[in-house]
Amino acid sequence: MDFDPSAFRFVTIIDDDDTGKGAGWQEAKAKLNFKRLTVPHEIKSWFCAFTIGMPLRTEIYGPIDADRAASISEEITEEVANRMDYHLPQGIFCSRFIDQTRATFKSKYKRLGATVTNP
Repeated sequence: MDFDPSAFRFVTIIDDDDTGKGAGWQEAKAKLNFKRLTVPHEIKSWFCAFTIGMPLRTEIYGPIDADRAASISEEITEEVANRMDYHLPQGIFCSRFIDQTRATFKSKYKRLGATVTNP
């Protein structure tokens, strides 16, 4: 899969107060399109909706503006999408996609504190 960072429009939920080692919070409500080609030539298409949240600033990763948050989100969701089973029923697919995206954020960006939730 090849998602675009524009699919992740992060908005500030809590401003960074410039105190402490990290602060602020931002979220993007995403609705990604998935497709599967079946024989003979039918294309099945569905959407998975979810929300990604992450801090505006952390001690380890420094400032994370909306563009950087979108790029990180694109990277993670593409990685997960490329290893998903596209023959799963759509509801199960989306549930597993969200679970795997959450797990991949935690393993690849340790201590970032990103969240992935149902909309």
